[in-house]
Amino acid sequence: MFPSLFLLSLHSGSSASMADSPIPPEGHRAILAVRAAAKGKDFVELKRWMVSDFLWSFGGDGDADQAIAAWKRDPEAMRELYRVTGQKCAFIRDTRTIQCPPNAGYHYRAGFKYTSDGWRMTYFVAGD
Repeated sequence: MFPSLFLLSLHSGSSASMADSPIPPEGHRAILAVRAAAKGKDFVELKRWMVSDFLWSFGGDGDADQAIAAWKRDPEAMRELYRVTGQKCAFIRDTRTIQCPPNAGYHYRAGFKYTSDGWRMTYFVAGD
């Protein structure tokens, strides 16, 4: 059904840490929905999967609306969001955050958390 689903690795192991927990199906669905919206540059659908106090730029961000406005002027952002959400995703550092990819360093990465509205993207950034 979702040809890119195999790219979203279920990260599991014997330890009980959150980083070793498998990504829940609803988390996968959110990641795939964000990926599809990024590919189609569907900013209305993309915003639906974002938290309102979205982190998109260190020092200049404020909310999801500002992120969307900036991304409309920057075609690279949607290419990168599409790319990172097609890579391995895993819980990071014993948190409840799923990051795609989990070890991005200073490169682009997208984070997802479970909220009262379900799984939502909470950040998409590059840098430190």
